[in-house]
Amino acid sequence: MVEPMKVLLATIHAYRNALPLALMYIQANLVDGHGHPFEDVEVLELPPDASPTQLAALLAERKADVVGLSCYIWNGRTLIAAARELRALQPGVKIVMGGPEVGTIARDVITAEPAIDVIVRSEGEVPFAEIIDAWKAGRDLDDVAGICFRRGDQVIDTADAVILRDLNLLPSPHQDKYVTFKGRVAQIETQRGCVFRCNFCFYNKDLSIRNRRFELDRVKHELLYWLNRDVHSIYLMDPVFNLNAVRAKEICRFIAEHNHQKIKVHSEIWAEFMDDELARLMKAANVYWLEVGLQTTDDTSLAAIERRLRMEPFLEGINSLKRNNLYFELQLIYGLPFETPETFRRSLDFAAKLEPAELSVFMLLVLPGTELWKKAEAMGIKFDPDPPYRIRSHPSMDEATIEAGQRIVEAIDLMVGSMAFRILQREPGISMSVIVDGWNIWRDARGLTNLTGAQMRQFVADFCGTHGITSAFYEAMIAREYPADAPARGRLVAGLPVRQYPEPFVR
Repeated sequence: MVEPMKVLLATIHAYRNALPLALMYIQANLVDGHGHPFEDVEVLELPPDASPTQLAALLAERKADVVGLSCYIWNGRTLIAAARELRALQPGVKIVMGGPEVGTIARDVITAEPAIDVIVRSEGEVPFAEIIDAWKAGRDLDDVAGICFRRGDQVIDTADAVILRDLNLLPSPHQDKYVTFKGRVAQIETQRGCVFRCNFCFYNKDLSIRNRRFELDRVKHELLYWLNRDVHSIYLMDPVFNLNAVRAKEICRFIAEHNHQKIKVHSEIWAEFMDDELARLMKAANVYWLEVGLQTTDDTSLAAIERRLRMEPFLEGINSLKRNNLYFELQLIYGLPFETPETFRRSLDFAAKLEPAELSVFMLLVLPGTELWKKAEAMGIKFDPDPPYRIRSHPSMDEATIEAGQRIVEAIDLMVGSMAFRILQREPGISMSVIVDGWNIWRDARGLTNLTGAQMRQFVADFCGTHGITSAFYEAMIAREYPADAPARGRLVAGLPVRQYPEPFVR
């Protein structure tokens, strides 16, 4: 008789309100795909502010035979530390890790961390289920593809896992038994993978099939499940939701037809694939937030990161979003290879002139396993060796220039909710980069750290005086947007959502 094996799947969210979709897929595949009793497979959402010691105690309380930990850039180090302490508390437990923070550098991690038994290098559903099946049957793991495991003092890499061509073979986790849905952000994949080769991105993996899609009937069934429940919003978490415009339109039509509760929808798109019909359908579906990656307008940098930008279709797509009053965030990256302060300023000014609902600037992260990470040494790129792997320098931006970029990120975050700054950039000779540079010089000269609305108003008065602009209108607007005695908090102004963490952009 085969003894039952209790499996505990755990993670720490970047955003508390998001459902643990990756673990839900693994749980559903174990239960519905491999016949493991539901009561033997638990998903645990760990508190983000707990210490590794506290996390280990929470994990040990469950007395599981196997603990699977889902590791990302925001939680990897904490979960590895918790695994060490769990091993001390529960020596016989088997600890499996997966996710982008460890999967791409599995041998290095497992060699350095004796507490870890196995790391899944690829998509987790199939390999993890095969690991559990093997252990329950008393078999070795040599025949499980896509993993790195420890046998005594030896670390063994198995062959790469065969890519799951038909995603519809995976049992759906969008069922009552797998979710606690009240008030949460429901996450749905309609596809996996990305056809583009942006080399800073995790989606760019060496897969023979770069994009796979769930059947439309399944997607609609899962959407209907959430549209009939009390959720905060629905996140269509595809790399590029509108990669296939015809398919995206059909999904939006379905949502619009069944979204009687007007649940908000959020997704990521490429502007080049937008048109007015899709924009209208998105509006009808109650799409309230779209992320649009621009990253840079510099041709040399675009070539270095293997990202394409077709400017005319991009602008047409942006205009479709604006004509249909869709709220979108335009994103730039500071510190890309071959970028210079001047080329970044041109990108910033270009993006700001498009007047997106929100403009965000992120520092480049050289993430392990990405093509940029593999080529970093050859390209002269230096970055922090520990999470979040922040860029330090490259041949066209020294360390001081990169540090100055962080000041730009902070300034944009502070100003993004202000209509005053949006209008100010329309003045002759003024652009967003001129405002940001002026702000950083003004702030540094005064040694300001804890900023108030009164100081923001004073900056505007001084900036306008320097540039020969009548300031009364802008001062009045700033006074409304940044209360005089309150901290100046940027993204909280005008009720804008607050970014929780760079990846994923879940709100």
